[in-house]
This record gives sequence, structure tokens and C-alpha cells, in this order.
Amino acid sequence: MRQLTEHIYGILRYGGNLNYYVIVNGDAVTVVDIGLSEKDVDILEKSLTQIGRSLDDVRYVLITHAHPDHIGGLPALQQRTNAHTMIHRLDAPVLRGEQPVSLPKTEDLPFFSRLIAPFVKDSVPAARVDSELNDGDVLDEILPGLRVVHLPGHSYGQVGYWLEAERLLIGGDVMMRILGRLRMPLRPASPDWETCKRSIGKVADMDVDKLLLGHGKPIMQKAEVEIRELAEKQGV
Repeated sequence: MRQLTEHIYGILRYGGNLNYYVIVNGDAVTVVDIGLSEKDVDILEKSLTQIGRSLDDVRYVLITHAHPDHIGGLPALQQRTNAHTMIHRLDAPVLRGEQPVSLPKTEDLPFFSRLIAPFVKDSVPAARVDSELNDGDVLDEILPGLRVVHLPGHSYGQVGYWLEAERLLIGGDVMMRILGRLRMPLRPASPDWETCKRSIGKVADMDVDKLLLGHGKPIMQKAEVEIRELAEKQGV
């Protein structure tokens, strides 16, 4: 586990290609996303011991969006903790198992994305939702000033968690950082491509300095430069 700021740590798996985050505020620990499976809960448990914490300290779970690589370990985490789970209201039915994951039509995809599409899952392991979030909600109980920012496109309920005082965004899959460059999210998993672009434009207007994504090593300074380059490339 890598300390990124005073309160935020990153668990950066596979060289930073599958990430989830830990927020520590006093006695309370918050987990942001939880990987692919119960193995990620085991990794979380071991990582927490590095800072003198345990799964018993996990009070909250924040989900950026209900895709398998972000909530796969959630049922196991809920079984092993009493953590209060929060997700945007539009992705809550997916997490509860009431709706499938929204995916684009294969015929609307470009050639390479069509090849990948059969490997993209349209279901997730059902888990409990304790609170449904909305754009603009402030989560002072987790970290003073932490705000929910709706960034749809990759999923209809995709959100980021924005700490304006530090210009820090935990952005889920609003974009990816692959081979050292910011890129659009995975297209075969993104049901609304034009909205993906608009969400990147929204992030570009936020003046983000530190960007923590689900896929790609965190950018810990001057992220706005790379974000603006991506936004301009997409015409937003």
C-alpha cells in the first residue's frame, strides 16, 4: 500500500493497472472500490496492517461504479465488516442485482472494440447498498469537504470523489492512464460514448492537480495538463 497524501493511500495492483484506495480519517477507514474478488479483500486486510489498522476499522465503502473490477470483492468485504456502502443512485440497482450492467450494442462499436466485447461481463456479484448518492453530495463524515461528482458515460452512475481543498479527484474509470498517457475508458464497457467525452470535459474544467484512477498510476501533480490534452483531443 502506498501513501499518496496525508489521508489517502493507494493499493495499486498489477503495476497500477487495477487500483483501489483507502481514506483514513481519525479512527475511521473508508475503502474506495474493492477490486475483482475476495482476494482483494485479503490484500486490503494485509495492507491495513502496514498502517496499524484492520478490517474492523473499515466504516465506509465508496463505489465509483458497478463494474466487476471495482466491486468484485464487495460481497466478501460486507461479510467481514459492518461497513456502510455508498454508490450513485443510477448504479445502485446494478449493485443490488436488480439490473444488468449497461453495455453498448456490439454493432455500434469499432472493429477492435468488437473483438473485446465478448469478454466484457454484463453482471456483477450482488451486494448490499446502504446509501444512494447524488451529484453534489458532501461526505464530511468520510473526509471534510469530500464531494460526489457525477461523471457518467462509462456507467450511468459513474462518479468521482472530489476533495477541492487538495484539488484531488478519485475518478474511477472516467478515464484511464495506460502506458503513461491518459486515455478514454474501455469502450466495450461504456454504454454512452459521447457522455464519456463530456465527463472528461467536466473534469478538465475542475482544475485537478492530483488524479487517482482505477486503471493507471496516480498523477500526483499537474494532472490538469494531461486531462486538458485528452479533453482537447476528444473535442470537449
